[in-house]
Amino acid sequence: MNPINLVAGAAMLILGRKLFWLFVGGMGFIFGITFFPQLLPGQSDTLILTISLIFGFLGALLAILLQKAAVGIAGFISGGYIVYNLLGYIPLDVSQYFWLVVAAGCILGAILAGSMFDWALIVLSSASGAVLITQCLRDENLNLPPDPFPLVLLIGLFIVGVIIQVNMKSKD
Repeated sequence: MNPINLVAGAAMLILGRKLFWLFVGGMGFIFGITFFPQLLPGQSDTLILTISLIFGFLGALLAILLQKAAVGIAGFISGGYIVYNLLGYIPLDVSQYFWLVVAAGCILGAILAGSMFDWALIVLSSASGAVLITQCLRDENLNLPPDPFPLVLLIGLFIVGVIIQVNMKSKD
C-alpha cells in the first residue's frame, strides 16, 4: 500500500481548505504521478516521481505567492482528476469522448474554484482526497467488496470530508 497517497488523500480530505497550499501542491503532484507516465512513456519511476515532486512543490509555492490563480489551476487539475477517476466507477461508455469529458471536468473545476473560493476548496479537496484514498485502496487489491462498494466508499469519504471542513470553516 502506498502510504504517501493515503496520507496525502486524508490531508486533502480533511484540511484542503485550511491548508490550501497543501491541496494545490498535492494536485500538482497527483497530476504528475497520474499523467506523466502516459505523457512520457518508458521513463523510469524515479524520473516520474522527481517531476511529480517538482510539480507539487511549484504548486505549493504558487499557492502561497498567487493564491487565487493557484486555486484556479488546482481547480482545473482537480476537476479533471475527479472526472478521470469517476469514469472508472460509473458504467458509462464515453470511450470516444473520454478526453472531452475529462476536459469538461477540468473547466468545471476551474469555474467552481474561480467563483466560490472557500466552497470550491472544500468540495474539490474533499472529492480529490476521497478519490485518492479510494483509488489507493482499490489498486492494492484489498479484497474490497465488489462494485458498487468503491463508489459508495468514495461518496462516503467525500461527505465526511465536506462535513469536517464545513465545521472547521464555521469555527474560523
